[in-house]
Amino acid sequence: MRGPAILAQTMSVATSRGSAARAWQYHSRSDNHSKLACWTVLFDLLVECDVIRRHAAEGRLGFAINHVMVGPINKTLDLVLTVVSPSRPAAGRRRFSELGEKYGVVLSDADQAALDGITDIEEDLAADVSEIAVALEAKACMTEHLKSLPRLHAEVLATGYLAKQASPECITVSYSLVNAAPTFMTPSGAGKVNVHAQPSDAQRVVTMLSTAIPMVRDGLGFGYDVIGVSVIDCRNDGTPVSISTGAAAPGSQDHVHYERMIRAICAAYRNKFAR
Repeated sequence: MRGPAILAQTMSVATSRGSAARAWQYHSRSDNHSKLACWTVLFDLLVECDVIRRHAAEGRLGFAINHVMVGPINKTLDLVLTVVSPSRPAAGRRRFSELGEKYGVVLSDADQAALDGITDIEEDLAADVSEIAVALEAKACMTEHLKSLPRLHAEVLATGYLAKQASPECITVSYSLVNAAPTFMTPSGAGKVNVHAQPSDAQRVVTMLSTAIPMVRDGLGFGYDVIGVSVIDCRNDGTPVSISTGAAAPGSQDHVHYERMIRAICAAYRNKFAR
């Protein structure tokens, strides 16, 4: 699948945040990485999942990034796929490919050919009242891994719970980026370089995400339908970002492996919405 490689090659290009003088490949106060992660997941779903691709081509499926799910407590989800109402107004909607250009997504010739081969999907507007089919939250743990564990765990748990409260039938997905680089230059520390104890730091985070986050299949009455993790090597110092295949990266038999995540979303969508 192409998503992780697209993510890495795009994150390799530093970008500025607001009026900041320095461009960074990753900045915790920017949601560029989150938007990129969502775009690449949807790219792979459109390319790899027959039923999602068909519903997009038939105009039955929409999407939104940074979408507010209305519930007991409103929650902004990084990515949602929506069941399009026949009465939805057609005007003023951005397309998936347009957002790729806006986010500066870097595509190889093969990536572009794959994008050109799928039907573009239209974005839901904030005023649309749509059925949520898939709700995905994208998180990142780039440095100070052990310090970040409690917060990351709490945020992932809360998002999954609130998404199910807002839309009980939706497919909930947690997708996280975990940094396995030995060092990381911190934008908030004026370029201070943090040193990581790898691969153990990244492994601790991946283990938490794969074992300590409840899933619907556990029969607890709450939890995520699908969990996925991509392990990257990002030093944030201008050197290229790459997808890690080291000891911290999930193996192909792990349920949080990226390709298994995409396949699981597709299967869950087919089971619930292929009507």
